Amino acid sequence: MTRVRRKLAVVLFSSVLACRPGEPAAVDGALITFDKYHTVEEFQDYLEAIVDRHSDIAELTVIGLSRGRRPILAVEINNPETGPAGEKPAFYLDGNIHGGEVLGGEAALYFINHLLTQYGVDDDVTRLIDTRVFYVVPLVNPDGRAISVDSPENHRWNIRPVDEDGDGAVDEDPPEDLDLDGRILRMRVIDPDGAWQISDDDPRRMVRRPPGESDGTYYQVYTEGIDNDEDGRFNEDPVGGVDLNRNFPSNWSSAQFASGPYPLSEPETHALVEYITSRPNIAAIHTYHTSGGLLLRFPTLADQNWEFPRADLEDYRAIAEEGIEYTGYANYAYEKQVIVDLMSPGHGVFNDWGSNVFGALAMTTEMWSHAIGQGQEALFRWNDEVLGGSGFIDWYDYDHPQLGLVQLGGWDRWSTASPPDSMIADELERNNRWVLSFAEKLPRVVVLSASARHREGAEDGSHFDVRATVGNVGWMATATVHANDVLRIAKPVTVRLELSNAELVDDRADRSLGVLPGFRGEDPVHRELEWHVRVVDLSRPASVEIVLWSEKAGVARHVVVLDRDAG
Repeated sequence: MTRVRRKLAVVLFSSVLACRPGEPAAVDGALITFDKYHTVEEFQDYLEAIVDRHSDIAELTVIGLSRGRRPILAVEINNPETGPAGEKPAFYLDGNIHGGEVLGGEAALYFINHLLTQYGVDDDVTRLIDTRVFYVVPLVNPDGRAISVDSPENHRWNIRPVDEDGDGAVDEDPPEDLDLDGRILRMRVIDPDGAWQISDDDPRRMVRRPPGESDGTYYQVYTEGIDNDEDGRFNEDPVGGVDLNRNFPSNWSSAQFASGPYPLSEPETHALVEYITSRPNIAAIHTYHTSGGLLLRFPTLADQNWEFPRADLEDYRAIAEEGIEYTGYANYAYEKQVIVDLMSPGHGVFNDWGSNVFGALAMTTEMWSHAIGQGQEALFRWNDEVLGGSGFIDWYDYDHPQLGLVQLGGWDRWSTASPPDSMIADELERNNRWVLSFAEKLPRVVVLSASARHREGAEDGSHFDVRATVGNVGWMATATVHANDVLRIAKPVTVRLELSNAELVDDRADRSLGVLPGFRGEDPVHRELEWHVRVVDLSRPASVEIVLWSEKAGVARHVVVLDRDAG
């Protein structure tokens, strides 16, 4: 892992970073605006600039390189003055594991921007950063992102070469923007054997040809492009790749389309798993996808032979219910079968791994709510009423170099996969509020009280009873039931005494408290502890430090002075 070189002057943002003598520094928010989809290079330039400005609470690292040798960047946000990152409960967030789902990357960037620019300004954000650590990987799939932003293609996968059409060559027949209008649309070609025809109700819509019908005008429909390898098929062998969200070691299957040759075969997924597993304090995982307007938890397979315990499902439901208040999305984070019925089955999914293997509470947001999935009539109505007709490009003639006269048209990807530029900021703001509410729910152990009193019957005043009350003031438990009971990987909360000029009398310095439940608005569940200690040398100061440790809920410390003059 190498630290990214920080630039003291970033060309892209020099105009907003620079200040004339005597003028106040530029407002942090001016470093970036969320009214377009940013390139991979703009992501890196911005992250270097914002982390340089907030280097007291932020660090930028390279956790690996993509298949295209682009850096996969991670931002750690933590206030070291309130404790090291490894001793705090952690929240992990990422975006753009699917390259074409570019709104997800913007949402992760927005999250970073909000935390860093609001620290010391917003009390809630300041408290979050003082008591938690945030790990954010904005672009899991920078190669797919680059293709999707730098070109008209919406590229889901990474760029591992794949021979999709089985002709011995790889990536030789991708789609093309034939008329150079910045879009790759659909291409309809008149063909008496075609499977499609124009709808009688709306000339924009293509509908299936009725079986046996032969007295109409019929079409073949392709993605815009040419038959590069002249095999009679169009755009059947694009660049790459592996679907990174099918490459994780949880229910992975070689039968799953684009899952890769084996789990974690890709540098992107391998880097992500190494990054997360080396940070066992991660208690919750959130990943941004598009689209549909859904809050999801996994598993994604109907035939999985394991079930989440009911208590964990209730937690998922409650977290998502708060999320839908902010986003207006649908809650699919509770009953497993509802999710399975909605989603296509998926092997090797990241959040399956995050929950089923790593043992965190893992959720996904499918951002950008629209009418896809509700039928063409609803989709076109949404296009006309919400987007003002801009989402669908009406069919127009084009002289194709191989097919002659064809028509190009169809859905603009900046209406279905991700929103148009003018709607980006609103989507990001609503989702950011929901994810902040998710991060609020991390477990957090604290020493609620501690004291030392002289032990009765000790004539020299050297014996003390040390008492402590400890608990979890976070909404989540210190481990999920699944991690504790099914995976059996949950670490118990422990209490340890560290003594200075003192020793234990017939007692143990370490105590195991198991899993501490979450705090749900009443008094937190607490544990009362007591130790018998003796001061070794009454002429010198003596103390006991109570250290409360939880893998996912942080570390709390409290020092008790053993004062011989105390009552």
